[in-house]
Amino acid sequence: MILISASTNPPKLEDLPAYIQKLNTTDVDYIHCDVMDGKFVKEKTFSYKTVKEINKISSKPLDVHLMTQNPEKTYKKYIKAGANILTVHFEAFKNKEKIKKILSKIREKNCFAGLSFNPDTSIRDILPLIPFCDLLLVMSVTPGKSGQEFLSQTIERLGEINAYLKKQKLEVVVEVDGGVNGENLPKLKENGVNMVVMGNFLFLSSDLLKTVKAIKEM
Repeated sequence: MILISASTNPPKLEDLPAYIQKLNTTDVDYIHCDVMDGKFVKEKTFSYKTVKEINKISSKPLDVHLMTQNPEKTYKKYIKAGANILTVHFEAFKNKEKIKKILSKIREKNCFAGLSFNPDTSIRDILPLIPFCDLLLVMSVTPGKSGQEFLSQTIERLGEINAYLKKQKLEVVVEVDGGVNGENLPKLKENGVNMVVMGNFLFLSSDLLKTVKAIKEM
């Protein structure tokens, strides 16, 4: 059964509490907090302060995704705010040693350490970092804007990651973010994905409970 992480994007900030209350009544597994700083990506959403407020009303653990320029400066605040999973972006760092260091520090705080990367980032750059991760967040759209179409080349990239994990006998949660829906979900599962971020597909659903149930049964 695949894990569902329901995104805080696209609801407007003022509508977010009501949406999270609705998600509390479903079988989604996580609330995916999309944190954008307006620098790493053009869009800007919210900071650790809002994550703290989300944590107060959510009955689900928090999957916090930092699309931010300087995660080293703020990651502790997000963990303190309630992050159960904290994911940073490969592209936000100058070198791999800094990435390894922050992933280790996140783990030291008893938080799952996640690493995300953009569609144009080479898989070869990511593979050596997998042993330092608890979760690998594969972006299937360019990070930032909600509602983008799933990039078909993601399937091939996932296949490469899955083959590497099996060969190296590594266990890590593989999560996909961007344009995930009922049509592409079977292919994702075939290629080793065990957790998906869902934004518009859930938010625009006319029957949230039924939609989540159908995903869980796929």
